[in-house]
Amino acid sequence: MNAPGPYVALAVNAGLAAASYAVKAVNLSGVLGGLLVGFIVLRFGGWGSFTILVLFFVLGSAATKLGYRRKLALGVAQLDRGRRSARHVFANCGVGAAAALAYSLVDGRVGHESAEAALVILAAAFATALFDTVSTEIGQLFGKHPFLITTFKPVPVGTDGAISVEGTLAGLAAGVLIAVVGAAFGLYRPLGILFVSSGAFIGTTFESILGAASSRGKRLDNELLNFLNTVVGGVVAGAMSLAVAA
Repeated sequence: MNAPGPYVALAVNAGLAAASYAVKAVNLSGVLGGLLVGFIVLRFGGWGSFTILVLFFVLGSAATKLGYRRKLALGVAQLDRGRRSARHVFANCGVGAAAALAYSLVDGRVGHESAEAALVILAAAFATALFDTVSTEIGQLFGKHPFLITTFKPVPVGTDGAISVEGTLAGLAAGVLIAVVGAAFGLYRPLGILFVSSGAFIGTTFESILGAASSRGKRLDNELLNFLNTVVGGVVAGAMSLAVAA
């Protein structure tokens, strides 16, 4: 496992947390949450895993900030000027951090397939979170014909469960990018790109379906939906990885 010691991991993440706060990407609770999650991913998952986390954070934050005034006027902008809190951090990154811990436990102790599957889950969780974030933010800005995923009927921008072609394609590209980066760092074999990308697509679609269902009744908490979609994306990708290795 190509991972730094605890002091290096802490220092790197302290610097990243400070920079994130300086550019107003996170608030104070987000600094603490990001510091914890980043430390776990880097210390136990290694530099490749940490690169995926940073890529998710940078691209996700950029998508959130893009066209913020227009999204604010539409009533769909992220609260607190787009700054992420600890709730957002754990909802989007909790599964990835847990996968990094799982990888540290199985690496060198069991078969290579289990260790690789843990890293596939990690990448898929972050790919799913990025897919969801980018598809939502880009879709709200550039989606010309948003529609409800369960009925295909046109709906207003920002409707729970609404998707658009433009947003979906942008989100898919972002998810595939995460998958390719993971393979480039040797976290998994090239076939893992398919597993991670598929998991991200399925996880995000699952969340859209849940969101559409909740719009007809009691609205589900957005952070809970984000957490569930990363669980689904990670589990699907991990199961595919193990199934092929069996």
